[in-house]
Amino acid sequence: MFSYSTTPLIVAGCALGAVTLIIIIYILVSIIKKLIKNAKKPKPVVREEGWVKSDLNKLKAEYIGRLNTIGAEFEKDTNDIRGAYEKMSITVREFAYKATGVQVDKYTLLEIKNTEYGALAELVEEFYEPEFDKISAGDVRKSIEKSRRLVQEWN
Repeated sequence: MFSYSTTPLIVAGCALGAVTLIIIIYILVSIIKKLIKNAKKPKPVVREEGWVKSDLNKLKAEYIGRLNTIGAEFEKDTNDIRGAYEKMSITVREFAYKATGVQVDKYTLLEIKNTEYGALAELVEEFYEPEFDKISAGDVRKSIEKSRRLVQEWN
């Protein structure tokens, strides 16, 4: 019988395997790029049905008052950092909802980041660690001041 070398078969098998691997990697990268692109698409701004625009100046005054109340409550019990951050988060989200009609009070942080309300997203992100960490630590007074500034500068 004839004797054949197995080297060409091994080389051809490796080449075929490499080409297959490259094709699989290309397909996976394409899928991942599409998923990332879709995740970064801004969420369309959908106003709640029946929403009526409020007098922004009255709304600002009301919510700055609420933030002042949160600050005063914190001064009475400076150990309740988590509670203060929870109340601030609810307050600024509710303000943004009433000012725009967009239900950002029900959005996740990622969903807020995908809207046009970047300043709100930054503030809510700042609240996350003290609000959800095992040991709440944060500068409540500074965060209340940032919240007041967000409300005051909203337009």
